[in-house]
Amino acid sequence: MNLAAKIGTLLIVTLSLLISVEGLTCNVCEFSKNSRCRSGQDRCHAKHGQSCATISQFYGSRHLSSKQLCMFNCKERQIYHKKKLTYYMCCDKNLCNSF
Repeated sequence: MNLAAKIGTLLIVTLSLLISVEGLTCNVCEFSKNSRCRSGQDRCHAKHGQSCATISQFYGSRHLSSKQLCMFNCKERQIYHKKKLTYYMCCDKNLCNSF
């Protein structure tokens, strides 16, 4: 293997490691409504075992609010309580939990 090939291989390995170390970046919003963050807008860097999540609440078919965050062991699910629905959405791409 010539010097250029060795340097090229080292560069590819180094860049791959840097990308994997960076991890997953998610949107954070304490309260969003009508596709707009109303309070607590930020970003979080997911730790091992976390993914991006959006938790939305509905009353009947009317959207009440949503919350975006980094969440451990996120599982997509729907929880009904009387006429109120809480819906958990999970994703694992950068900034996938938009408002």
